[in-house]
Amino acid sequence: MPCLSSLKMLCCSVVTLGSLALAQASSNLTASTPDYNNLTVALVRAAPINWPSPILNKNWTGVSLDLNATVTYGVDLISKAAQDGANLVVFPETWFPGYPKGNDDAWIAEHIHDYVENSLVVGSAEWQLLLSAAKSSKVYLALGFSERTNSSIYMAQALISPCGELLLHRHKVRPSGGERDIWSDGTMDGLKVIDTPYGRWGMLECWEHYHPTMTFLMAAQLETLHIGAWPYQADFSDPLAGYYEDATLNTAAARIYAINSGAVTLFTSIGYASVISGLGLDLKTLNATTPYDEQPMLYYSINTTASHNTDSYNIDGEQSWGVLQEIQDAWPYYIPRVIGSYVLKKTVQIEALFAYAAGYNSSMGDSTSPLP
Repeated sequence: MPCLSSLKMLCCSVVTLGSLALAQASSNLTASTPDYNNLTVALVRAAPINWPSPILNKNWTGVSLDLNATVTYGVDLISKAAQDGANLVVFPETWFPGYPKGNDDAWIAEHIHDYVENSLVVGSAEWQLLLSAAKSSKVYLALGFSERTNSSIYMAQALISPCGELLLHRHKVRPSGGERDIWSDGTMDGLKVIDTPYGRWGMLECWEHYHPTMTFLMAAQLETLHIGAWPYQADFSDPLAGYYEDATLNTAAARIYAINSGAVTLFTSIGYASVISGLGLDLKTLNATTPYDEQPMLYYSINTTASHNTDSYNIDGEQSWGVLQEIQDAWPYYIPRVIGSYVLKKTVQIEALFAYAAGYNSSMGDSTSPLP
């Protein structure tokens, strides 16, 4: 008979029951309890609604993203994944409403109003639809979305329980390259690993996998499953892809993270998708050229027997406080121990983005005003 703490882990409300009622409830619960020794993941690789296709197409002429339609499509994918036996559905980086590939100055000037409008607000009707989908399908969701607040937008991730509860919500600590012209920086306190009945889960976005400031903290918390979200990826050595769009580069970061952390690592993006073992080896892959309508998601079942009751840290491990101190003590004497500009947070105000777009458009693209 499961104890009350076990019932809570399964999202059941704890109420006072008579002994007979409790026994009956426990019997029913046992019959419907998921097999926590097996985790089936579904990695979404299909594109959101109105996102320019094929993968490397950056022509946004006449294109308007549609958050409502994309949420509806996302809910359909969640339902299908659950019907196919998935316990966790993972979405790529900013899949809601879609990643603005090719986001140069001209793109910002023409599309930033539309993009901000279609960014997801936590607590909104669209957000509630996703939470309801998790609850009705009884699956975990790992969401990737552009999040709109009152003053800024952020590159966000969220982990939702099968009861529709928010378990983890974070912002990309430092958006990469031109992303930082649009989205504001996140904070380090979002780098958390949480316990689930399947093991310890954490998440990072795209280029964060290259930053030791982020990977060291995550690996120190002893993940058993790592959720990695990229926006889109072409196949290996695609001659049309930029270096950052090629699976060759980014899967290397995912493999290194898997090896350093020992966690099974999920590589989720529009196009290429894979599941990587804690030894850095491919367990399953889907090429970017595989049609979305044929396989909108990659499925894989992970044996999680060894993931139960794992520690949350290891004081004797390679990612530990002692090692951090060793790095600090070994800091080269000739490099000043000062806080430089790199760690200063950048906040991009929506109003400043709109003002830049207005100036750019009024000057026919000759504006010399810097981006905010």
